[in-house]
Amino acid sequence: MPFRQIFIVLLSLIAIVGAALFVLSWGDDEPVDSAPGPAETADSTAGTITTTSSTTTTTTIVPVTTSIPVACGAADTPADSTTSTTTTATTTVAGDGTGDETANPDEVLVPTLGTNSSLSTVGLDEVTFGLTVNQARRAAGTEFNACEPVSDCYRIIPEVAPEGISFVVSNGTIERVDIVGDSPIRTVSGAGIGTTAERLDELFGERLERVDLGGGAVDVIFVPVSENDAQFRVAFTTVDGVVETMRAGRLPLVLEDDPCAA
Repeated sequence: MPFRQIFIVLLSLIAIVGAALFVLSWGDDEPVDSAPGPAETADSTAGTITTTSSTTTTTTIVPVTTSIPVACGAADTPADSTTSTTTTATTTVAGDGTGDETANPDEVLVPTLGTNSSLSTVGLDEVTFGLTVNQARRAAGTEFNACEPVSDCYRIIPEVAPEGISFVVSNGTIERVDIVGDSPIRTVSGAGIGTTAERLDELFGERLERVDLGGGAVDVIFVPVSENDAQFRVAFTTVDGVVETMRAGRLPLVLEDDPCAA
């Protein structure tokens, strides 16, 4: 074969091979579809990478706890009612096993606990610490319902009274009262839920002791100067400087977070 023809054939082969390689390289440059991943955004203030995905993040806010069980709130009954009846599924407590359980079925009870009732170191109005349940029933002019099984220590609520009142019964007698929620109940000096810590200082001064509970909560405890009241306290639990709950009672139950804990 003449040299000229061989040269033309070689050029043709080189052209064909080059065209094939060009086609292959063009196909490799095509984009490949893939599943979208999470988007990443730069946080310029923190210098970190924040990954955003379809997962929802839920923030749980933990409320400030009190010593009062959720199911133990005073019945929503007008404080000016003249008679009381059992309207809840809780147990009506007429006595305490100390010989004071006898109640006259014909007895007319006139409620005494109202929006103007006063908390003191010795009790709530005429319901004073040391009374049996039946004595407290007569003093309050209303029946009491047990929030939990009757035992050596349990909590009761009055049927006819402002909301947020509960009493602790220990060994058969009333030993503590708690005031929670939006209760209008105040101390004799006018302190109550919503009062500021600064106002407590103005009212009681050096007779106050403080216990830091953490998380912005502080127990501000009134310590009486009278020897007759030495075993009693009034405690205000403040959150961020404002009274959220308060309680009064005899030591040591009045200072316990859960007075009936085993």
